[in-house]
Amino acid sequence: MATRSGALPERPVPFPARLPEVVWRAGVDLNPLDVRDQDDVRWLESLVWPEQTHRLERLRGAVRIARAEPPELVRGDLNATVRQLVARSPEGATPVVFHSAVLSYLPPAAVEDFAATMRTLPGHWISNEAPATLPAVARQLPDHSVTSGRAAFALALDGRAVALTGPHGQSLDWLGA
Repeated sequence: MATRSGALPERPVPFPARLPEVVWRAGVDLNPLDVRDQDDVRWLESLVWPEQTHRLERLRGAVRIARAEPPELVRGDLNATVRQLVARSPEGATPVVFHSAVLSYLPPAAVEDFAATMRTLPGHWISNEAPATLPAVARQLPDHSVTSGRAAFALALDGRAVALTGPHGQSLDWLGA
């Protein structure tokens, strides 16, 4: 849905009354990096564009947090490990699988396998990907080229599109629930 001017209608973002308590963190990657290894941190810092000092500071803040509370990192293929990783979440906790700009690196069949797996797992699935990456999410979007000239990702909760976002978190256009 778009306004006559072509811009998305303004909708308030429904912020939660309080932040959720995170009781366990884990991640999977073909080649996980260790924030305790200065060479790995330098590599991550080199991926931030030089003029984007705000992103560099955000990365350094995330490194400090990860060093203080290291997540469990699993080396492996996403589709081969996500089910087992979710099964290891602590009893009584609600598993939340979050990914951003990850699925575009997989072939389409692997993306569909992942989406099918996520639809069967307990908890919640939060995806933040380019709209074409998850066609079922893209079909729910207004014309995603109408975003005030900003590049847009589709933020979805449990496969339901809820917002358009900037690919590096610089914008959020809430679509509503």
